[in-house]
Amino acid sequence: MKNFPLVSVIIPAYNYAKYLAETLDSAFAQTYRPLEVIVMDDGSTDYTAEIVRAYPDVRYFYQENQGVSIARNVGIAAAEGEFIAFLDAGV
Repeated sequence: MKNFPLVSVIIPAYNYAKYLAETLDSAFAQTYRPLEVIVMDDGSTDYTAEIVRAYPDVRYFYQENQGVSIARNVGIAAAEGEFIAFLDAGV
């Protein structure tokens, strides 16, 4: 069996709870494995954290609101994958 490299999917989110479940479902619907999904909550004040808790395979990080660029960079620092993929939670 061939070993494929881990891909880290980084999802920066700021008050996108309305779209987050659909975004996470999309990430986990991919057929490629192994896959690591990271949600970088950039200071959301909605129910983003509650949505993420329903997905036990998601790595969740919270930071005070600093903007999407910093959220992505913090996600990259936390990622363990050989490859990085960005998936935005909002529309």
